[in-house]
Amino acid sequence: MPRCRKPARRTPGARGTWLMAASILVATWPIPLEAEGNVTYLTDLSRCVPRSALSSHVRKDTWQLIPYETCEPESLSGTMIGAASFVEAPDVKLPLAASGWHAVYVGFWNPHYAYDDGTTVKVRLTDDPCFTRIQEPEPPLDWNATHIKEALFKVADLAGRDLVLGKLGGPFAQKAYVAYVKLVPLSAEEVSALQADRSRTDTRTLEATIDGISYFWSNEYRTKRHILELVERYRHSDVGKVIWAVNYGDLTNYPTQVGVFWAADRDVPIGNAPGNNSYIAGERAAYNGLRRLVARGIIPETVAAQHVHAMGLRFDAMFRLAILGSVPPMRGGPKGFVETHPEFRQVMQNGTPAEKASYAFPEVRELMVAIIREVAETFDIDGASLGFVRGPEFMSYEQPVLDDFRREYGEDGRGLAFGDPRMRRIRCRYLNDFVRDARRSLDEIGAQKGKRLELSAWIVGGVDRNLDHGMDVERWIRQGWLDSVINHGGPLDPQLIATAKACHCRFIFNAIGGEYAKQWMTGYGAGVDGFAIWDIDSAQDSPTLWPILSRAGHRDEIEAFITTPPTLTTVRLATVGGFDVLQGLGAAVYSGG
Repeated sequence: MPRCRKPARRTPGARGTWLMAASILVATWPIPLEAEGNVTYLTDLSRCVPRSALSSHVRKDTWQLIPYETCEPESLSGTMIGAASFVEAPDVKLPLAASGWHAVYVGFWNPHYAYDDGTTVKVRLTDDPCFTRIQEPEPPLDWNATHIKEALFKVADLAGRDLVLGKLGGPFAQKAYVAYVKLVPLSAEEVSALQADRSRTDTRTLEATIDGISYFWSNEYRTKRHILELVERYRHSDVGKVIWAVNYGDLTNYPTQVGVFWAADRDVPIGNAPGNNSYIAGERAAYNGLRRLVARGIIPETVAAQHVHAMGLRFDAMFRLAILGSVPPMRGGPKGFVETHPEFRQVMQNGTPAEKASYAFPEVRELMVAIIREVAETFDIDGASLGFVRGPEFMSYEQPVLDDFRREYGEDGRGLAFGDPRMRRIRCRYLNDFVRDARRSLDEIGAQKGKRLELSAWIVGGVDRNLDHGMDVERWIRQGWLDSVINHGGPLDPQLIATAKACHCRFIFNAIGGEYAKQWMTGYGAGVDGFAIWDIDSAQDSPTLWPILSRAGHRDEIEAFITTPPTLTTVRLATVGGFDVLQGLGAAVYSGG
């Protein structure tokens, strides 16, 4: 059945679901739900082209055509396309033959009994700059039924556009089975309301943080378009800023003249080494992926910044501040700052050196400021974000700390804990100098570029907790060094929020541990200025999480999500490939297991 048109229905399984999935709650949507139009199901995916990419049998380089029938809540029949994780199926195009604004759904199948882990379906319109990924982990075991799930791809004008489908390849390939595409037309009033909402800037309160290497650990990143897939999703969302990590101490994820390039040639070529655990496999994928991209002149920061700016969003670079050495066993690689300059290591209370650089030494602070300068001069960034949450402690009991303490108090500081008020004051001096110098460097480079480069700091909770780590955040705010602070989890400190507001410094709340809607409502109640998500790329491809993340700036919707979280419409399969799966899977599928 190539096309199946059904009258538009305003039930939770049809219109209400797509409004929810679009994060425009039915309860607050200003347009009546009786808009005219028919829902169209494209169930015959054998119409995809090129036909050479389709086969009725499992082959290593094609999509398999699988006939199917469904029973509830929709009675459909058609032919899906599917490919196991190990199949390198090419992209295929599905003609839509539609015009006007529609909500476009993808009906995907993710059977547990395939024993092929989770699924990633890649979808784009023919003129989109890159794919959007729809990802779901392996579902739990269901002995009685198997279902197709509907995920919203996007809401767009389909005139002159077709749909392109793809699957995830590379070292972390996943299966992909697409059963149908559903098109739900919008009324003129709905289009007008949607466009008005998209034009708002006051709701763009979310800051999306992406680790500059970790994304390689779970996906394929071999082309420029793959990099775009990380950020294109933010186009019509409440994301206002992307924060992209560029370093890990003195290690950088871009070719550097100051630090050490993480993917430089190593004595031990991890690109060819076998790996029998997920971390080693991820490290190998990251090393190979980043090195090959850079060899072709593709620097991820450059690609991402250009695309983010083209969408009208801001782009900051994050700096992970802990400068680490190496403790055996090591896996090879160029020697870093701590290994070549052991004299700048931290020293424990008992005099034992630690393989970590101390910011009590001017040379260490100068190294990190030099990396910040290099990034600000090399890339088109709008600001620098200091990641203090990756690294405490930044100094311990090394000689400069002890010397300064003795000059100030006439005592040996080795007998005092970090939290001692006198020791805290001494330790705060070094990070005060570092933040001040970072601010001065950004001002100098910003003057050359003709714009102000902002400075933000990721902090670890309230005033006292930060002071214990040598971080006098209130001083940084009052001195005007910071444009924003980002609270990385932990309790919200009213004193710190009040200080930030008095000094026109934005206070951003990073919710961690899930339950984003509940945490954000807590933030709204505390008067924060916005929100951040750490490693957002690990959540944004989820069709149930993204509706929440993408609407962070719409307070009424976030509050409603607490009691009515997004769910996906499911359609039960009756037959697959001519086989009956309606009578239960226990005997049909698992009897031999």
